[in-house]
Amino acid sequence: MAYSEADVLTKLKTRRDAIVDELAALATTTAGGKPNSTQGGIDHVGYKKSLYDELAMLREQIAQFSDPFEVIVEAASG
Repeated sequence: MAYSEADVLTKLKTRRDAIVDELAALATTTAGGKPNSTQGGIDHVGYKKSLYDELAMLREQIAQFSDPFEVIVEAASG
């Protein structure tokens, strides 16, 4: 299925928002919020890091799909 650039941008932003929500929901009782332990066998620190890594990648992708713009500031002296 082919997506338009607008659809791709929307999907990237939706994923970004989901990751931000996941990071905000991290608690000491959930995956990613606990310290690593050899007993549990779950890489909580790695999970949280992977969320931040994906968030950074998504920000780059979103910037590539966003329209470039120019800001012009004019001032008049009196």
